[in-house]
Amino acid sequence: MTLLLLLFQSLHLLVTPYAQVDRISSFRNTGAYSFPTQRTTANLRKHGFTKYPTSPSSPSAQYVMTPGRRRVGAEHYRETLSSNRLDNSIREMGIVLASLTTSIMQSIQKYWWCFPMLLALVPPYCVLFKGSFASMPDWWSVVHMDHIAASDNASWIIAPFLGSNVAYVLSGIYLLKQFRFFDKSQSGSLVFRPTKFSMLGVWVLVAGLISTIFHSVQALGSYQIAESLCYLDHAVAGSAVFYFFDTCGVPSKMASIIGAVAIVTLVVTTPSYAWLHSSWHYLSAATATQWALDGYSRYSDFGSKP
Repeated sequence: MTLLLLLFQSLHLLVTPYAQVDRISSFRNTGAYSFPTQRTTANLRKHGFTKYPTSPSSPSAQYVMTPGRRRVGAEHYRETLSSNRLDNSIREMGIVLASLTTSIMQSIQKYWWCFPMLLALVPPYCVLFKGSFASMPDWWSVVHMDHIAASDNASWIIAPFLGSNVAYVLSGIYLLKQFRFFDKSQSGSLVFRPTKFSMLGVWVLVAGLISTIFHSVQALGSYQIAESLCYLDHAVAGSAVFYFFDTCGVPSKMASIIGAVAIVTLVVTTPSYAWLHSSWHYLSAATATQWALDGYSRYSDFGSKP
């Protein structure tokens, strides 16, 4: 019986060269696992094994070989990956928002003069969401001209009234000639070379066109449509004034005096609205022309290229 037990023990050592131990020490920086007893080391050397077994590759095997160590599995990896993706998404969103805010602020600083154009959105808003035409406030209402159109001398009043918008045409053409979009090259061909002041004439022409349409409907058409067109007229005129400020700076003394008189004719509507408002057209066009010339002269005196 003793011989059989010894024989069985020998066969068992040959088949299973790694000795079983009660506890395996923690994983060290060398990548090997140290066995606590010299007896186990001697048994390994006896059967030709001089190296300790390599570290297991799977997390589950590490958990078995090193009890007490935290198990790092697929679930923890997914949580870490999701957290990293969330952090990256938040960081990228912050970069996009910061870039968008910077772009908006730069656009506002560069195109602040076009904000009066928002008035042009009032008529379509009223039609779409209120189901009615837009109306001007009582303190700045559109003057009724029905009684003028019904009078015997209507043509002698309305024709000069509408014809006074020609002042904007003359001013716009003059400014376009002064500050042209095109220039002649040495070969004689036209080259597109707009300057800082080239758009001044365009704004005056557009303001004159909208003013002609608005006053034509006011004098000869529907009063409700005229009120809606009044918003568009004010939007273009306001943006034009702000554009002149942005391009030419503060108006000179002469331009300010002409403009002050023009504003008086705009605000006062009695006793003769047609003649007073016609004066506003002439005086405001003269103000724009003087303002543009003074602004160009100011830039030239300081040696700035327009």
